[in-house]
Order: sequence, then structure tokens, then C-alpha cells
Amino acid sequence: MEAVKQLPAERPSFQYWAQGILAVCIVALAIFTLGRFRLALVWGGILAIVCWPLMQWLGRKWSPRHAETILPLAVVSGIALVFVIPVSFLIAAAAGEAQEGGNWIRQAGETGVPEPGWLSKLPWGRAQIEHWWQINLSSPEGMKALVHKLNPEQALTTLEHIGHGLVNTVVILCFSLLILFFLLRGGHRLIEHLNLFILRLLGARGQMAQKQLVGAVRGAMAGLVLVGLAEGVIIGVSYIIAGAPQPLLLGLFTAFASMIPMVGGVAVAISALLIAIKGSLGAGIAVGVFGFVVLFLADHFIRPVLIGGSIRLPFVWVLLGILGGIETWGLSGLFIGPVLMALAHLIWRFGSTRANGAGRMVGHQPE
Repeated sequence: MEAVKQLPAERPSFQYWAQGILAVCIVALAIFTLGRFRLALVWGGILAIVCWPLMQWLGRKWSPRHAETILPLAVVSGIALVFVIPVSFLIAAAAGEAQEGGNWIRQAGETGVPEPGWLSKLPWGRAQIEHWWQINLSSPEGMKALVHKLNPEQALTTLEHIGHGLVNTVVILCFSLLILFFLLRGGHRLIEHLNLFILRLLGARGQMAQKQLVGAVRGAMAGLVLVGLAEGVIIGVSYIIAGAPQPLLLGLFTAFASMIPMVGGVAVAISALLIAIKGSLGAGIAVGVFGFVVLFLADHFIRPVLIGGSIRLPFVWVLLGILGGIETWGLSGLFIGPVLMALAHLIWRFGSTRANGAGRMVGHQPE
């Protein structure tokens, strides 16, 4: 038999570069192949990071047989029961209130909107406001012209897009929960492999970046989503007390808007204006003042501690990450933005400090 020719020995550095480039290409193609389900993978990973402490706590308190399957199933089922089912109910109720609001708009287009009683008691600007109200709102012709300016065809197109978006969101949510189950089920092994991979690839500073990423995700969940929902509930109660039109729909709008700093005030202002138009100026002012006080306390005292405190990140970085992340990545930017800012801030700390032999940063105090 003919002897097999030996290939010339290649330099290890070239092999490492070739393997690295091949790995990056394969990962990029895999991510590209996922299509719109990339979002499900992102949300599944976010939920896994947030829910992992709960998994560990349940494992210490309760260790049933086949715990590696039962505990993840319990966590995923709990998320579905606590969030998915109530949110579905709220969306259904809000849809009913939206239909009532549509009927009110239709009736207003036929008969006009009567002037509220407080309008005649204004100390200044009463004549001008009454004149504008009579021209644009009191008469059916003015209401029809106003509705025509709002471009109802575009509004219907927007509603159609929202409907398609809701269906797509439900599909992504279901796959996110499925991914969450498998991530939690293999969590221990996955964390061991991930820690080893990061240590080999990036060293000790890579592990610090990993901790920064985890802290940013958990801080964003607590400081944005949970605080925003709490603000929506508290302010929504004031809507009910003040007799706001469609209070549940306005409460949901306020809760989702409050997840983004400084945007919740727009929802509160709109709700207060609707209450005033309904006829109660005092209630509208009271709701506006109460809502802005709640938002001020949450945005200036609670959120900076929950988000920036967990990762030692100045809140201005967090705010820029949130706003830029939403503009660039959509709703998932609530988490992607703060994570990227946290990693960028960590790189800045690496570059502006010196490290000792163990890889720890010295000569730098956290900002």
C-alpha cells in the first residue's frame, strides 16, 4: 500500500484563528436561521436569568422526585398563571372598554360633546375656550371635521397592524415559555459549561462581564417591568375612584407606558384630561397630581436603586440604554439596552483602572 503523505504541521495560532472564524460563521448562520424566533430565544433567556434564583430557592425548599422536570414545569406554569392568564383577561376587558369608547366617539360624532360645567367657571380664557369648544366639539359638523382630520383609515390600518402584532406576540410568548422550560431544566449543566467557556475565552474579566450582564437583566426586570406595573395599578385605582372613562383601559395604558421612564407622565396627563372633559375638573387635577407624584417617587428613588444599584451603573447610563434600546430593538430593548450599557461601562472601568495579579481592578472606586 502506498504510504499516506503527512501534511505539513500548521502553526497552532492559524488553527485557532480558523476555528474561531468558523465558529463565528456557524453561530451567525444559526441565529439568522432562527428568523423571528430569535426574539423567543432572547425572551426565553431573559426569563431564565430572572427565574433562576427562584429555581434555586424552590430546589432548597422542595426537592420532589424528578425535580429537574417538575420544578421548571412549576415555574413556567406559575408564570403562565400569574401573567399570561390575567393579562389575557385584562386585554379582553380592555377590548370591551375600547368598543364602548368607539361607541362614545360615534355618538359624539352624531350629537357633539356638551360643554363640561367647569368650563364656565374658568377665571381666564373662558371665552376663547368656549368658542373653540362650540366650533369643534359641541356641533356634529365640528366633530365630523375633527374625526376626518384624525384620518380614520389610517387608524383602522394601525388597528389591523396591532391585531397582527398581538397574534405574533402570543406565538412568540408560547415559544419563549417552551425555551424557558428547557433552559431551566438543564440550568446547572448549562451554567457549568457557560462558566467554563467564558473562563477559557475571556478569562477572569469575562466572568465579571457575565455577572454584570446578569445583574443588568434582573435589575431591568425589577426596576422597569415590575415597578411600571405597580405604578399602573396604583394610579389605575385613582382612575376608578375619579370615575375616569374606561379606567381599566387607561390603567393598562399607564402601566405599559410607565415601564419606560418619563413616558408614564404622558399617559397620566391624557387620563387626567379625559376625566376633566367628562365633567370633573377637580378630579382630573387630583388624578394628575397624584399620578405625577407616584411617577416622581418611583423614577427618582426606586428605579435607580433597583437598576443601577445592582450593577453599579450610573442611572443616566441606564436611562440612555433604555430609550435607545427601545428605539433600536423594540420592547426587548428594555433589557438589551441596559445590558449593553452595563457592559460598556464595565469596559470603561477595565480601561481606566489597573489590575493586580489576580485580575481584580484596583485604584478605582465604583461610580
